[in-house]
Amino acid sequence: MKRTFKRTAAGFTLIELLVVVLIIGILAAIAVPQYFKVVEKGRFSEATSCFSTLKGAQERYYLKYNTYTNSTSMLDVTCPAGKAFAAPTIVGGATYTATLVRTPAAPSPYLGYTVTYVGPAGTLSCSQSNCTTNLLP
Repeated sequence: MKRTFKRTAAGFTLIELLVVVLIIGILAAIAVPQYFKVVEKGRFSEATSCFSTLKGAQERYYLKYNTYTNSTSMLDVTCPAGKAFAAPTIVGGATYTATLVRTPAAPSPYLGYTVTYVGPAGTLSCSQSNCTTNLLP
């Protein structure tokens, strides 16, 4: 007696694999820019934290000397260079302007921008349009 076995098809066709790769590609194209935006918002918080520290220090300096200082070394606190930004620069007088420059670290649409804080009014601005629309509060 002769036995016959049925063969069942196992695996995926080329079309099915291409559809899966296409779907993964579309999801990646949507997710990667959003990932860069979220990561840069986290790094931008370093700038806002530094500006908050400098604002308090400048106000204390103003109460003591009736003017704002031009040097971060004259302040009672420091805001050193962080991971995402270079050390701040300050221009003082009747008002003050603090500037932080983003240090390029990785490929991103947010490289090399400058964030400026003008006090005591508290105006925050950014040098790039994508920075202004995506990161500023």
